[in-house]
Amino acid sequence: MSIKPPVILTEQLAGLVQGLLLKKDELTLTRDEIAARLATIEQVISENAALAQKTKEQVAESVDLFLEEWKKVKEYYPEVRLGILQRTLEMVTPETEKKK
Repeated sequence: MSIKPPVILTEQLAGLVQGLLLKKDELTLTRDEIAARLATIEQVISENAALAQKTKEQVAESVDLFLEEWKKVKEYYPEVRLGILQRTLEMVTPETEKKK
């Protein structure tokens, strides 16, 4: 049992360095691709957040408009209904009763 590390020759070391440099270049390219993808994903997320906010605003506006129209219908419906009933009564009433 020897505590000494194994001896590596200069040629072996040069071969190992070449392999490690190639691996470093591959990892650098992979990192750059992942960084570009991350930037794209962050941009899409920010666009989605903006669209979500715009959608919320439009939904709120739509609900407000619906409530406004509903309020108008509630306020004016009795008058409209009365007008329809009066016109119906005029159409149904016989001519003899109208003259009286």
